[in-house]
Amino acid sequence: MKRTQVAALLAGAALGLTGVAVAVALSRKEGREAAKRLLDKTAPYAAQARQVGERVAKTAGEQYQVLAPKAAEVLGAVREQAPSAVGAVSARLPWIQNGATAKTAELDA
Repeated sequence: MKRTQVAALLAGAALGLTGVAVAVALSRKEGREAAKRLLDKTAPYAAQARQVGERVAKTAGEQYQVLAPKAAEVLGAVREQAPSAVGAVSARLPWIQNGATAKTAELDA
């Protein structure tokens, strides 16, 4: 077995054991009560995180609406200039037009 496969098996086993431990803890009355108390304590943070996430999504959407047309315009300009750029490079490097991949140099030792 490769190392990555062994690591994946160990990680899966650890995750499975953790799941079993959580299930056993929650199956007891004390565990359920502790989980409820924890959820009650974290509820304000969850609401705050949800609000921040909504604001981030809204801002990202607005920025996309502004930047997408500019990016499309730049891409169009690059596409228009591409044929002339290919011509300029080909004029400077004529061996490209012949289909050669590289020039070989002979050295006299």
